[in-house]
Amino acid sequence: MPFLGALIRLLGARTRWVLLIALVVGGLTLLGLIGWAATIEDRAATALNPVQRAFRQAGEPISNLLGDLDDFGRLNSENRALRSRIEQLEADNARLRELQIQVRARQALLEVQAETDAVTVTANVTTRDLTGLRTIIGIDKGSNDGLRVGLPVLAAGGTLIGQIYDVRPHTSFVRLITDPDSAVRVLHQPSRSEVVATGDTLGNLEAQIPWTSEVELGHLFVTSGLDGELPQGLPVGRVSAAEGTVQDAFRHVVLEPIAPLEQLEQVLVQLTIPPPDLSILNPDAAEGDGG
Repeated sequence: MPFLGALIRLLGARTRWVLLIALVVGGLTLLGLIGWAATIEDRAATALNPVQRAFRQAGEPISNLLGDLDDFGRLNSENRALRSRIEQLEADNARLRELQIQVRARQALLEVQAETDAVTVTANVTTRDLTGLRTIIGIDKGSNDGLRVGLPVLAAGGTLIGQIYDVRPHTSFVRLITDPDSAVRVLHQPSRSEVVATGDTLGNLEAQIPWTSEVELGHLFVTSGLDGELPQGLPVGRVSAAEGTVQDAFRHVVLEPIAPLEQLEQVLVQLTIPPPDLSILNPDAAEGDGG
């Protein structure tokens, strides 16, 4: 400061005034710049606020999307677990229904067993050949279970479905009544006419019956049992068609099997055959003898 004061004294009066004005102007300029800088900063902040707000708003969907992706992943995992549980329940339900069906089928066979004095054994169907040229099933019982060739095989309800034709120690094969090689002696229930019913290639049986028997659709044919190979009175089939004219001595009849042969799963093999009652051919004569 002493140096500055000496310098001012050395300068002329005019020069001192010029220097003073310059200092004042410089100070004012510096103060202005400082004020303007603050104003510019404020204005810049004000101008950038919408931009910052826009960035924040633009970032919110992304943040929400990331959150939604997390929720979606969690829900997807829960859905997979739920679908797996539903599939398991459906499988359990299917097994339960199948078990119920098998139990009902076995119960029907047990009822047949309870109604007959004959010795019987139940068996499961293991193989099936229903090509038309052959109608054969395999079962899981054999000679070790007392089975032999010729024994009758029954379905639920006691209807005849076939006879054993091949026996192994633990398995057997059944020729169904619709097999072309099958021949069963049957009775036309209303007329008591005995005929032989053979299998055809269409899943039915056929027979030739005297015209006088007056066969009608729906009439039932049962086993006659007179050959001693089959029990008497087993339902075999119902008339589904009858052909012939009054000029024919015999009518050709088609019998539809009583049992659904294509749906067999369990069967009953009858091991003992009671002796035939010959009076079934003429019930009226039997009643007269009794009187």
